Amino acid sequence: MVRKRSHTIQGRDEQESTPQRLRVTSGAVGVILLAFAGIWLAWLLLHQFAGSAVPAPPTIHVAPSTNSPELQITPLVAAGITLSHPDKTAGLSQQQALLIASQLEPNAASKAKIAIAQYVLLNYPDKGTPTHTDFHNVPTWMVLYRGIPLEPANASVDQASSPHSSYDLYVFLDASSGKELLAVQV
Repeated sequence: MVRKRSHTIQGRDEQESTPQRLRVTSGAVGVILLAFAGIWLAWLLLHQFAGSAVPAPPTIHVAPSTNSPELQITPLVAAGITLSHPDKTAGLSQQQALLIASQLEPNAASKAKIAIAQYVLLNYPDKGTPTHTDFHNVPTWMVLYRGIPLEPANASVDQASSPHSSYDLYVFLDASSGKELLAVQV
């Protein structure tokens, strides 16, 4: 009987230790989740107040599907330009588009901080103005030159006092011929 009793007591210890392990494990998981939430909140606050000085966390880029929504770039939409994803391949490569755009806009290409090329469908309807051609789902390479420094018209003007010390240039090239279709300065 003594053996039975010791076996019974040992069985109770095993039964009581399982809930104890679950409590410890769930507590550890909770602490880890709280730590991640705290880091995320700190990053959000830093990013809000420090702007682009704090790098964004890495993201996973998923290839756009054929039925994805249209691209919307605020300055272009304000000018009446919308973009969408093409379903065919471009005649020119991305490197060729960047090279052609740099030849067409050498000042922007040499002074821009960033040059990006993206293959898109251009929509820029003609609303009865003679200033531009009607573009509807035209396959184009959109080359963005970002951060081109503004040069003051007068050398005595302090460039730092200007609210905008740089601008962006969107250059749209025909995706098969490389001909410049449109350039928009923002």
